[in-house]
Amino acid sequence: MPRKKKPEWAVAIELRRTKLQLSQEIVAEKADMSQSYYSDIERGAKTLHSLTVGKLLGLARALHWTVAEMQRATGVDLGIAEASTVGEGSADVYPLSAALNPEHPGAAIDHEAVVAGIQQPLLLRMDTDEMYGTTPASIRPGDYLHVDRAHTSPEEGRVYVITDADGPHVRLYTTTRLGPVFRAENRQYEDIPAQEAQVVGLVAGVTSDYNPQLLN
Repeated sequence: MPRKKKPEWAVAIELRRTKLQLSQEIVAEKADMSQSYYSDIERGAKTLHSLTVGKLLGLARALHWTVAEMQRATGVDLGIAEASTVGEGSADVYPLSAALNPEHPGAAIDHEAVVAGIQQPLLLRMDTDEMYGTTPASIRPGDYLHVDRAHTSPEEGRVYVITDADGPHVRLYTTTRLGPVFRAENRQYEDIPAQEAQVVGLVAGVTSDYNPQLLN
């Protein structure tokens, strides 16, 4: 009896693995699944639609894809909108370091619905405690920043992702007697003079998994 032909999406996954010169065991380990489970995916015995969100994200990371890239490569509709989606779509989430080169952000770490009204979304993870404090501007490490790259002209009292010689930062724009600066909520960090910074975009929203009740 002839072997059943593998679906094209499974062929695309196998080709990606072999192109990266990775064994099934390594991909399975990186995706946090058993080798037999991954083998079933590559054979087409398990469909991408049958995977949990966690396994889908793990598989994409193991193959050095974003979920959106995996969707394009396999031709399987995973319900993922492209990062260029405007408004109420969804986009890949990147480390804060992606602000240094937003046109080529690298590997995504998650996928998230985009806060409504953003014109040019860039979703970043807060990888610093610069803005962790007690005021309404406080942002916890690990929170997701919904950045609108359409807004790069700083306005008083608003929070922006910026870059300078030391790398990417998240800061509140304010005017002092010495001139405009980008100020950290965590006052252990020094102000950054506005003229030394490049604005990547406005932080138009923040999403978080933080639940204070878990601490009780």
